Amino acid sequence: MAAVPPKWSLVCVVTLMLLVQLCTGKTPDCVCWSSAGPVVRLGSSLEVYCTFNCECERSMYTEDPPALQRHTVVNSSTTYVRVDNITKHRTFSCLCRCRALTSDPCGLDIWAGYPPERPRNIRCSYKVVTNQTGEVFCSWERGRKTHLEDTTELWITRVSGDRQEPWPPFNIPIRGADPQSARFSVSTKVHFISMRVRTHNALGSAMSPPANYTLSNIAIPPAPVLGGPQCSSRGCAIRVRQPLRTQHLAVQYATEPGLWTTYPHSDVPVALDQLLSIWSLEPYRLYHFRARAKFSTGLWSDWSDVTSSWTQEEAPARQLDVWYTQPPSDVKSIRLYWKPMNVTHARGKIVVYSVAVRSSESGLVYAANLSAEVTSASVAFCARCHVTVSALNSKGMSPPANITAYHTKALAQLDVQVKADERGVALWWRQAERATAPAAHVVEWYPEGLKLQELHWLRLNGEARQAVIKGLNASECYEVAVYVLHGEGSMTTRSFRLLNISQSVPKVGPSVQHEVDFNRVAVTWRELPRAQRGGCITEYTIYLEDAAGSVQQYSVQATERTFFLEDLRPGAHSLWVTAWTARGESPAAQKVKIVIQAADGIPVLPLVLCLLLSAAALLLLCVCQIAAVKRRVWLLFRRFLLQVVPDPANSKWAKECTQEKGKMKLQPQASEVAPTEEEAEPIISIITDMEEVSNHNTVEAVSSPAGPSTPRWPLTTYIKSDSHDSNGSEQTQASLDSGTANVDYLSTGCQERRLAMEEEDLDEEGEEEEFPQILTPLPNCSMFTEPVGPQIIGNLTLDAVRIDCSSIFENR
Repeated sequence: MAAVPPKWSLVCVVTLMLLVQLCTGKTPDCVCWSSAGPVVRLGSSLEVYCTFNCECERSMYTEDPPALQRHTVVNSSTTYVRVDNITKHRTFSCLCRCRALTSDPCGLDIWAGYPPERPRNIRCSYKVVTNQTGEVFCSWERGRKTHLEDTTELWITRVSGDRQEPWPPFNIPIRGADPQSARFSVSTKVHFISMRVRTHNALGSAMSPPANYTLSNIAIPPAPVLGGPQCSSRGCAIRVRQPLRTQHLAVQYATEPGLWTTYPHSDVPVALDQLLSIWSLEPYRLYHFRARAKFSTGLWSDWSDVTSSWTQEEAPARQLDVWYTQPPSDVKSIRLYWKPMNVTHARGKIVVYSVAVRSSESGLVYAANLSAEVTSASVAFCARCHVTVSALNSKGMSPPANITAYHTKALAQLDVQVKADERGVALWWRQAERATAPAAHVVEWYPEGLKLQELHWLRLNGEARQAVIKGLNASECYEVAVYVLHGEGSMTTRSFRLLNISQSVPKVGPSVQHEVDFNRVAVTWRELPRAQRGGCITEYTIYLEDAAGSVQQYSVQATERTFFLEDLRPGAHSLWVTAWTARGESPAAQKVKIVIQAADGIPVLPLVLCLLLSAAALLLLCVCQIAAVKRRVWLLFRRFLLQVVPDPANSKWAKECTQEKGKMKLQPQASEVAPTEEEAEPIISIITDMEEVSNHNTVEAVSSPAGPSTPRWPLTTYIKSDSHDSNGSEQTQASLDSGTANVDYLSTGCQERRLAMEEEDLDEEGEEEEFPQILTPLPNCSMFTEPVGPQIIGNLTLDAVRIDCSSIFENR
């Protein structure tokens, strides 16, 4: 933008504009001007005038778009607007309207700002470019911002080494909205400069005091140029080139950005091109290098461009930090964990981890090489085994880390104190004195229930008695254990839950499931998500509300997930569960509605079982009414029964047929020899079985010779049972013991009825069977399928008196 004309030329400008318009034959409609000129100080007050050459309507405006201002009339041709405390650049305009015509407006820009302040703190440097020329760079502070267009000039006086008189000064105009620096070239023959800075604008000007410099004191050489490093495991060689010969060289190296280390032996005179070696470096590190130079006097040059290279690898120097845990479901294996080595200890890129299990009896039991990304493994373990874990890189293997499962627990007690705050958790422990000092201490921690997944540990030496755990999640509940490991294979341990002071109330309650069994309800719930627990869950509370609004509470341990509600009253109930931490109780996640049926209701399952059993019994009864089925069942039934010969004297049929008491009278058949008159008594045969023969127990009876009408053997009844379960009468047993057979309790009519029944059975079945000539008057209800073997004593056998009961069941 063009420079603003000074205030004293305002009248001349207005007059010139009027003369131009008069010379051209055109009269202007208005002229706008300010009482303070077009450039004023910020915060000042002024009047803006408009002089019109017309008699029409006059108006004044400000800003863009124009806003009508309330003006004051001075006379018939002039008006003005008062402006107080102007704070920025403003634009004013005037307009004249005559009848339907509008004349061209006139206007004025008012600039507000400050005069320049005196520049201060001039600083200069001298960069030597070649052996003949250099460049001076100067900067300064110009003070507050003027909000106007400023012009800055450098006034420089030079003194060379071969001239005592100073060179004539010269000024350098500096253009820009905010000039605060400048650079110019000088010859290397110039030894001294004096510089001043002058700044001016429409409101005034200011000049700084002189700044004097000896160029050799501010001379800066060019930056060195570094070649690519050639590195071993402990050092690197770098080629350094310089455009100008210098007396000092500084080299720095770093493994992380911003953390530079100066090589102590680099600040020495150097040649224009030389190879510099840097030692005492670490293996397998990416090193960054830079350098700078300086003359014997003056300032250091800028840093060179950074060059980088890796040092070579070496075998790992230290053991792995290894710990273990034993899975609860597998007592014959352990889970190994190890921490990846840092760069300092690894000394190279770890390519594989070697795990080996050795037994003191059988040697190598297990060996495996695991990927470098793996940090845990499960291995089989035995009582006399030990595990070694090593890390391998391209140069070798680390010393093996030995793990022995400490199965023996020491008797000494371990007292642990805990203090937690926002920065972490501090632990102190104390143990009773032992003859031998501990070999090591291990502090382990993990989120509750995630030991195998997120196990962390801290290994300390045997003299340590405290530890600090950091990086814990405030919303997690942790389990912590302190182990004191002794050299003889024993250990002392103390486990506890870690209650963070940052814990809060659980955000939600557990989700509930239930199962109703009459008046008994099984309540189960899930564990809260880790992010919603707010710390360690201390307990659960079960709430049971009946229809009347009465609420019962049940407290459950934090480790439980199931609870049984017993003897609940019939009716509707509401159930919900909440979780507790040390800070308070969670809200209820949901309310579950349960209904308990009344106790007099018929259970569904027993009713169904009764119906099924009744139907099965009815079906079996119907099938058994079929004669063929009945016979088959009876035959099958008889095969599994013991043979029991019942006592005929105890049968119902015999009792009904007996009409006379005393001895039984046998009737001879007509085809046989007729009895004589002298025969007073019937013929009685002696009947016995094998037991009676062996025991010499015989039944005796009075016998008489038989007549021609007498049958081959008399019709009589076998009155003795061989079954030990027989219900024989006492009278029968007494008669046997006395040797007398009481046989007159069966009549002849009973015998005939029995014979007729047997003949009917033979006719129905169509079977031709030979019946014995002796008919047994009583049915044989023996449980045995076969008779006791035939025993013949005299004229009567046991087969002759056996009675088959099958016909009775078949005809019913």
